[in-house]
Amino acid sequence: MRKSKKEQILDIAAKHFSVHGYGGASLEEVAVEVGVTKPAIYYHFRDKSALYESVLLGRLKRLADTIATAVEAIDTPEERLRNYIETFGSFLQRNGCFAAILSHEFADNGTNMPDSATRELARTLGILTAILNDGIGSGEFEVENPMVIQMMIVSTLIMHQTTKGLRKRVTTHVNGDFKVVPEPDMENLSKILARNIIRAVRREEKR
Repeated sequence: MRKSKKEQILDIAAKHFSVHGYGGASLEEVAVEVGVTKPAIYYHFRDKSALYESVLLGRLKRLADTIATAVEAIDTPEERLRNYIETFGSFLQRNGCFAAILSHEFADNGTNMPDSATRELARTLGILTAILNDGIGSGEFEVENPMVIQMMIVSTLIMHQTTKGLRKRVTTHVNGDFKVVPEPDMENLSKILARNIIRAVRREEKR
């Protein structure tokens, strides 16, 4: 099905925000790439901040909804945590611009992130916190701070998605009598990360 003009604007704007951040993105350039005039963008969005909010909010809401669906039918905290991490990674893989947009926001300390978007981001943290609290309550997990676990998950997945070129350049300069291990794709990275996070929070492995 052909996308509406509004959907096309959102897709192209997401690409520009991912490359330039909020401050550097130009509505004129977005309009040119979409093939419309700048007033046509204002027909759908009152200003740049409204367009940015729609780009961010749509993706953050889909992320939270996707994760909630992925974990709701699973009984054990460990498997729910595994699904949380792997679903997060899969979502970033399917939404290529999203990780870079979040990376810009994190670097700017969320200066341009609207409250509506922060609430959706908080919803993903709430899902993780509920999983961890269930694990603590059942005696399976021992966690000092859910936010630290969330930072470990998000930063690892976003760094993997946004630093591919840099990592490739760095590995060409690695010296030593050891082989540089080929880096995993997002699917395998998510599985590796899930195994290590679960290992870190399991109560029995802390004894």
